[in-house]
Amino acid sequence: MTRPPEFEIDPKTFWEDPYPDLARLRAAAPVAYVPQLDAVLITRRDDISEQEKKTEVFASEQPGGQNEPRDAIAGTAWALLTHPEQLADVQAGRAAWLQAFEEYARWISPIGMSPRRVARDHKLHGVTIAEGARAFLMFGSGNRDERVFAKPDHFDIHQDSSAAISFGAGPHFCAGAWAAKALIAEVALPLLFARLPGLRLAGAVPFGGWAFRGPLNMPVAWG
Repeated sequence: MTRPPEFEIDPKTFWEDPYPDLARLRAAAPVAYVPQLDAVLITRRDDISEQEKKTEVFASEQPGGQNEPRDAIAGTAWALLTHPEQLADVQAGRAAWLQAFEEYARWISPIGMSPRRVARDHKLHGVTIAEGARAFLMFGSGNRDERVFAKPDHFDIHQDSSAAISFGAGPHFCAGAWAAKALIAEVALPLLFARLPGLRLAGAVPFGGWAFRGPLNMPVAWG
């Protein structure tokens, strides 16, 4: 039995900015054991989408609907404020609030991974993930897969983000996805920019996290 290769990370650096390590994993070791996380990470978009459907192998262990709506609302607002030409497109009706939210959810992935318990030995990319192992389906990596997205590391509401796996896939697709889209794209974002005219950033906006990721604080001003 060939075990997944080991890939070392620095936990602090990974929490601050996981994307460089995730890019290296996608390129060289799409199924790898990370000892600092005690888990096998699956990092390519198509692999994640396919493995999500194998419920006889991967048992879900993750609840949802906790801090991600907060992170998605603040994060999408930040993305639009730092890309004013795209905010102008939305406000002028050349793009929809839903496009902005879905592209942000692809780009940053408020839910960056979903944990699974492996129910039986399972082969993928020539290695065996052992029964009982923890496997992390890395949505934040799959959503930046160079094989799938034209500009994976850039926020662009005009690019096609329909292949994003921000809400999972198959039988593990998030049951609250459409409620979240309605809450954020039809209520929260339009009201935020309508009620706070001249909304702008008033300081640096640090981000953190890789399992759940979002702005840690976001100073703003308006008027």
